[in-house]
Amino acid sequence: MSDFVASIKTNFNKRYPGIHHAIVKHYFTSIITLVIVFAFILRYFQLNIGLPYLYFWDEPLIASNALQMMKTGDYNPHFFKYGSLMIYLNLLIDQLYRIYLSLAGDLANVENIRIAADTGWHWTISHPSFYFLNRFLTATMGTATVFITYLISRAICNRWTGIISAFFLSVLPIHIVHSGFVTMDAPVALFVSLVALCSIFFIDQKKTIYFILSLICVGFVATTKYNSGLIILLPIASLVWMSYRDEIPRPKFYWLAIPCLPMVTFFLIMPYAILDFPNFIKDVLHQINYYKITGHPGATISPGWDYFSFQIQKFYQNIGLISTILFAIGLAGTIFQPVLLLVLLFPVSYLLFMSGMTVNFHRNFIQIYPFIAIFAGVAFYNLHVALKHFYPKLKRPISIVCLAAAFVLLPRAYDAYQTGMVLHNTRDTRSAVIDTLNAMEDVQKIVFARELRIHEQDLDKLKYDYSIQPIEIMSAEQKRDGVHYVLPAEVSQIYTYHHEEIQRKQAIIDKIPGEHILQYIDNNYIGQNIGKDYIKQNAATMLDVFSTSPSLIIANQIPHEPLHPGVIAFDTCKLSPTGVQINIRNTATLRDGVITTPAYDLKSGKYLFTFQTKKSATPERSQSFVFGEYETSITVKRLNAFREHASIRVSIFADQTLLTQQIFIPTENFAQMDAFFSLEKNQRVSVQIENFHPVETTIKQLKIVTTDEH
Repeated sequence: MSDFVASIKTNFNKRYPGIHHAIVKHYFTSIITLVIVFAFILRYFQLNIGLPYLYFWDEPLIASNALQMMKTGDYNPHFFKYGSLMIYLNLLIDQLYRIYLSLAGDLANVENIRIAADTGWHWTISHPSFYFLNRFLTATMGTATVFITYLISRAICNRWTGIISAFFLSVLPIHIVHSGFVTMDAPVALFVSLVALCSIFFIDQKKTIYFILSLICVGFVATTKYNSGLIILLPIASLVWMSYRDEIPRPKFYWLAIPCLPMVTFFLIMPYAILDFPNFIKDVLHQINYYKITGHPGATISPGWDYFSFQIQKFYQNIGLISTILFAIGLAGTIFQPVLLLVLLFPVSYLLFMSGMTVNFHRNFIQIYPFIAIFAGVAFYNLHVALKHFYPKLKRPISIVCLAAAFVLLPRAYDAYQTGMVLHNTRDTRSAVIDTLNAMEDVQKIVFARELRIHEQDLDKLKYDYSIQPIEIMSAEQKRDGVHYVLPAEVSQIYTYHHEEIQRKQAIIDKIPGEHILQYIDNNYIGQNIGKDYIKQNAATMLDVFSTSPSLIIANQIPHEPLHPGVIAFDTCKLSPTGVQINIRNTATLRDGVITTPAYDLKSGKYLFTFQTKKSATPERSQSFVFGEYETSITVKRLNAFREHASIRVSIFADQTLLTQQIFIPTENFAQMDAFFSLEKNQRVSVQIENFHPVETTIKQLKIVTTDEH
């Protein structure tokens, strides 16, 4: 049989020599191309998660800041808690997409794009397509990291090792997940990997250009995520290595380049770190204080051993037992290939450095996983070497190695693909409820709870007339036949200052009779392995932060509850036949950008509307540093005043018709705004206040009184 197969192979090679040559020549290229394409597909599956709603806290810090730059033309991010590189890269994507939308006639003016700066709600996302493209950029960078991992592993061992390492990272769930959000974690992993690659090439090929590129990439790393600047240890180590081997000319030039090139790159990418130095140093000090001292609610741990062991457990949970064993076998390869010590230097140093912190977010360690993938690939290389050494009669030990790698990685690839398909085809419950409503009959109107924050993109698909009201006003209004109500099944909050408001809302929801609940829509896809840590399993509607596919109720009747005088905006109100007043002792915060007061019955006459507001104060921050025998401190104090572009829009409605609307621009910490209006007849008056400033604004007083009394 073997002779028969050999004869067929010989005849084929003679008849089609070009095909055989092409297959041999492009064999490895074809395989790594397939791995890269598969890696991108897995990451592409993540891009529409939640949209048009956001599921990740930090995405607006990058995406919305980029959109704000595009809208205003002000390229100062005014935000330096993270590096600015990803903001500028996303801005480039946004500008190109804006041009496309303008040419297509789908975006007449950038002012139509609403973000947090327009509403005060951190997760405002009026045009989800911008976020999708920003996520596309992150997914591309995550996929590029897979290719860089291949190049590093190939440079250390061989092409088979590179392919295995790349495939290991391509199907790793935690890397897939973070490659699908507009954050810094996957991009910084790319730049860190580039530093490692250039450092290894510098040692291997002895070309100065690779050393220079490694230092430039260090600048990219630092402008993405400050604490990852520790990667500069790799170029330093590579220079020490080359100096020890006496293989570099003019060593002083190299040592001078180590601080200069990353610093120049840093300030070229982030010029406002100098131009807006007070804000830059303030945010940097805030991050230092946040990570080392204050911590984060629910994500704080004691520095030292507790932090170290916690992260080790997280690594184990994310790669599993078999991969942990592979990593250990790969570490043994440092005995035979000392260059692996260079690869190991950053993960160990970074883990020890971060162990001095208190905030324990494991996403800060995404950049370590490419190095784990490299050592996993080296483990199979070590297996190949061992087979050749102990079983020299084996003709093709590489076949056994490839089978072993396939046995370990292919099931993971299948699971990642299946989970990705589920997530790709799953929509937020607020999007799904629109289809459910459109399929219903005998519906005259839909009333949505404002707390759900149903997106306009979804509302545009609804075929019925609708309105959006707070739960308390939904319950207080007169009921009509044919009206369907969409409410959250549960309301909750992260912080505690909405406790009384939540009790009022939840009491109304709990009183809905079971026979009047037509549909219950749940987030039944939550809990998939790939996303369980990042798609919250709490199905409650959150009042103060983003909600993640909350459980919904469709009811054809809800209980009638008298309207609480201070519903929505205020705890208590003073009512009279001629006016409405909020006592100055009672305050309310424009936490989500829009406040709507109840409607009050006022007689005909002339009225004065008074609105007093105060910007929340920010305490000063200071940080001390010790340099040898000297101690110095830096203190940053934010001026307690509104920014120039702050504005508040007040709209006064009479019987739900806009009566007057004014824009107030506060210029000091405390501001009072007055507006006059008249009623020709007895009418129900309500006020809507919109905050066009991301900083919390506290309402100290609101009153409507007759001018005669005033």
